[in-house]
Amino acid sequence: MTDTRAVVQLGIKAATAYNRPDLGERLSEVLSSLDDRAFHVVVVGEFKQGKSSLVNALLSAAVCPVDDDIATAVPTFIRHGEEGSAEVVYTPEDDGELDAPLERESIPLDRIGSFVTEGRSSGRRIQTVEISLPRKLLSRGIVVVDTPGVGGLGSSHGTLTLGALPMADAVVFVSDASQEYTRTEIEFLKQAYGFCPNVVCALTKTDFYPSWRRIRELNQGHLAAAGVPAEIMPLSSPLRLRAVRTKDRELNQESGFPKLVEFLNSEVGIQRENDLINRAINDVLDVASQLESNFAAEREALADPESAKALVERLNATKEQTETLKSRMARWNQTLGDGVADLAPAVDHDFRGRVRTILREADEAIEKIDPADVWEEFEPWLYQRVSHDVVANYAMLQQMAADLAVRVSEHFDDDSADIARHLEIYDPSRALDATSVNAHLDIEKATMGKKAMSTLTAVRGGYMGMVMFGMLSSMVGVALGPFGMGIALVMGRKGLKDEKARQKAMRQAQGKNAVRKYCDEVSFHVNKDARDTVRRVQRQLRDHFSARAQELNRSANEALVAARQAAQTGVTQRESRLKDLDAELRRLGNLKKKAQAVLTPEAQS
Repeated sequence: MTDTRAVVQLGIKAATAYNRPDLGERLSEVLSSLDDRAFHVVVVGEFKQGKSSLVNALLSAAVCPVDDDIATAVPTFIRHGEEGSAEVVYTPEDDGELDAPLERESIPLDRIGSFVTEGRSSGRRIQTVEISLPRKLLSRGIVVVDTPGVGGLGSSHGTLTLGALPMADAVVFVSDASQEYTRTEIEFLKQAYGFCPNVVCALTKTDFYPSWRRIRELNQGHLAAAGVPAEIMPLSSPLRLRAVRTKDRELNQESGFPKLVEFLNSEVGIQRENDLINRAINDVLDVASQLESNFAAEREALADPESAKALVERLNATKEQTETLKSRMARWNQTLGDGVADLAPAVDHDFRGRVRTILREADEAIEKIDPADVWEEFEPWLYQRVSHDVVANYAMLQQMAADLAVRVSEHFDDDSADIARHLEIYDPSRALDATSVNAHLDIEKATMGKKAMSTLTAVRGGYMGMVMFGMLSSMVGVALGPFGMGIALVMGRKGLKDEKARQKAMRQAQGKNAVRKYCDEVSFHVNKDARDTVRRVQRQLRDHFSARAQELNRSANEALVAARQAAQTGVTQRESRLKDLDAELRRLGNLKKKAQAVLTPEAQS
């Protein structure tokens, strides 16, 4: 990475020396991306499966709280730092303003546990806890993320974890060796693999469960059936911590962690770092080529004055093409505008369809149940289902935005990988957190008061029936005798049944209304955030490709001016100027050679 920085800095110096601040600014942004690189490794899994213990053992530091009675409540980000430090990031007080600035507070390392497990501090909701540690594993830019275990994978917390996976560089799925994968875990793995193909499965607590090999075999079968080609790594966190403490290499190998470290170093650290290096070097090569085009055009005109006219015509055509790229009617601008016009309604239509499906399924389910009996189970299902569809909608938005970046870049013969990867599309957790309405129902099925009222209604119905039939029998001169009491009982029973049905229907109506209110509130915030995201992506792509068009136009214009001036250069000045141009071209050629030497072998082939 040091060689890459040196080459980029040489490119910045060249751009400054040749009076191209636009190209220098572009490379300065590249240099910043090298310094601020972050490759996220997200650790996920069910409640109490050993996620926090795994993170502690991996980093040889007790940064994540481990206890039978507590669970991680907020995401914990652990990155490299020269010294150990920790910060709490609070959710903005104005939840309705999704772009509100975040508030940060430094905390001692020994107090991390209370913030991570409680989720609130002084009445403020904690969004994340960020920790810096001087660890070699993290020095390449790896950021380990310990996700919340509250509620498990099937909860809204687990679903929102999925929302962050499209931004992840790798996923470590944690499940202990006590049992094989559950249906919920397999479903989560399938979804996680769809968002981030770089998945590894950690089988924890192998020191505690002797039958872990059988469990691994069963899990491998489940993964194969689900179409998830993830490797299962048996791990023991206690053995790893003991091995580090006693410096026992053999025990460390037995813990299984060296294999996980190797995976993170090779598949995440080195691979992602190489991708970053290659993109940076390609930017340097592009800048050098643009600087080179000016001198190359002038040299060609000086070396062969007879072909200068044809050269000027060719450069003039190139300049006209780049002028077109700058205009609002440029094809890339039309592609961007059409793409955004298609993107916004497609995302909106997709989410509206998902909400309609949720409402239909909820209505059908409520029609078959009594909310007083099962609402405690129904309400978490609703939150999980809504969260799942919100995440799926955001994943669709991200994919469509990345595809749009690719289509626009084709007008420039540009590599869109970098801009597509850094589109400002955030996970949907803040949009869901902003909802102020829930689907809670305060209903009771059979209090003493309600039972008394129902009984009174039944007695009233039976009494009125007996009176009515008694009057009728008197009019026709027929004595009902004991039959009157039977009629009263039948009518009283019917009245009681009707009253229970009425109360159940009322509770069902309350349940449906609560579901609609919650879905309306979620739709309000999610649709607003989606529209803001689309506009943000549009501005980001517009600014990026407008800057590229400006660069190309300026390079073409300067090459044209240089060629025209060269055509008017006298014979006596020509030889001296050719020497100067050859020297400048050699300097730029050396810059390109140094840049190409830094490219990885895969990129050079």
